[in-house]
Amino acid sequence: GPMIRSRTPEPLDWEVTERPVIYISLGTVFNQAPDFYRLCFQALSESPYQVVVSIGSKVVLDDLGWVPPNFVVKPYVPQLSVLDDAKLFITHGGMNSVHEGLLKGVPLVVVPQGADQFDVAARVAEVGAGVVLDQRSLSAGELRNQVGDVLGNPKIRNVCGSIGNSLKSAGGATRALDEIFRFKAAMGIA
Repeated sequence: GPMIRSRTPEPLDWEVTERPVIYISLGTVFNQAPDFYRLCFQALSESPYQVVVSIGSKVVLDDLGWVPPNFVVKPYVPQLSVLDDAKLFITHGGMNSVHEGLLKGVPLVVVPQGADQFDVAARVAEVGAGVVLDQRSLSAGELRNQVGDVLGNPKIRNVCGSIGNSLKSAGGATRALDEIFRFKAAMGIA
């Protein structure tokens, strides 16, 4: 399972509404994408969702222009705490983010930015945990439609819930360490 440390959930530093949550994050490395964030504003400004966006420390909020009233945009958000309430995660497809989203049973819209994210995104689509979008040709209308399709797809929700249950029962790093020591003992390795 994913490398999740036991920790106290971090509080959210904004007013949480009754609206269901969509969470958007491009991770910590490839997150300098102001055009993508503005595209999200355009696509989801009229939606019934509270949209929480983590933009990282290198994008300046004022440079993004008008932020719709249903959006919360921050340099950092406590991802696991947000995912506890999220109905959808628009992610770059980093292994950690995908694992955290799936651990929480959250359907994914993956917009890979670089490195292994294209492979992770392909696997998300292959197992039916979400869809993959190409940022280079992505329009606000396509993003809006894909978000609606994923949110309205009970099969994707069920797959994500099943994967989340599997990850929770896998045992994480503690079980992995136990299995390594068990293997070493069985092989007579000191």
